[in-house]
Amino acid sequence: MKNILVVILVSTLTNLSIAQVSLSAGAGIANGFSTDQSFTGLNGGFEMPRSNDVTFYGRIGHFFSRKGENTNTTQAFNNNPSDLIYSIQAPYVYKFNYTTFEGGTRYYLMNDYDNGFSAYGGTNFMLSFNSIKRKYERDASYGVDIIENWQNNYSIDPNESEKANMINLSIGLQGGVKYTIAGTGTVYFDVSGQYTIFNTAQNENFAINYLNSFDNQYSRLFFIFSVGFRKDLY
Repeated sequence: MKNILVVILVSTLTNLSIAQVSLSAGAGIANGFSTDQSFTGLNGGFEMPRSNDVTFYGRIGHFFSRKGENTNTTQAFNNNPSDLIYSIQAPYVYKFNYTTFEGGTRYYLMNDYDNGFSAYGGTNFMLSFNSIKRKYERDASYGVDIIENWQNNYSIDPNESEKANMINLSIGLQGGVKYTIAGTGTVYFDVSGQYTIFNTAQNENFAINYLNSFDNQYSRLFFIFSVGFRKDLY
């Protein structure tokens, strides 16, 4: 897999060096179709014209972690076996984020890729990564000393997973509008709709527990809204 990515990167850089290319940067929001939470993030990418109105683009985005709204508990055991309080219920919430790698073809309508106002659309594919972690919190039910120090004095069972990573392969459609200011650059807004056709998880049991929880922020169908600025290089 690593060798394939190196070949793709070298090939892309070789093509960029001999062709017109644009670099872009912006901000975005990712939202799952069946979830209530949105994730804000940043993105950067490139775009290469195949003709005046057809381009190939690639973009990398990271959408920052959000905490879930529901508190879960797990058992934590006292590091001092002689202590009267042998175990407690340690509270935690889930944290979840998105990192995305997308690419595809865009078709421009009205004006060209680098001229005036245009609408665009096309198909794309996306490789995305989700990081799922527990974030432990205080619990007022055990008294002040335990609230402040339980993570120093208590330990979670080492066989119990506390984080997982998911990998997803998605296909989708993208559409947007842009306005090119001659000699300055291009401002754009677009929307991408993605449907996950394959996924897998490291630490699968932890991921399954998360997907079965009330705090599930994952959706096979999700949307990304992006706004940004593109600079054309020649």
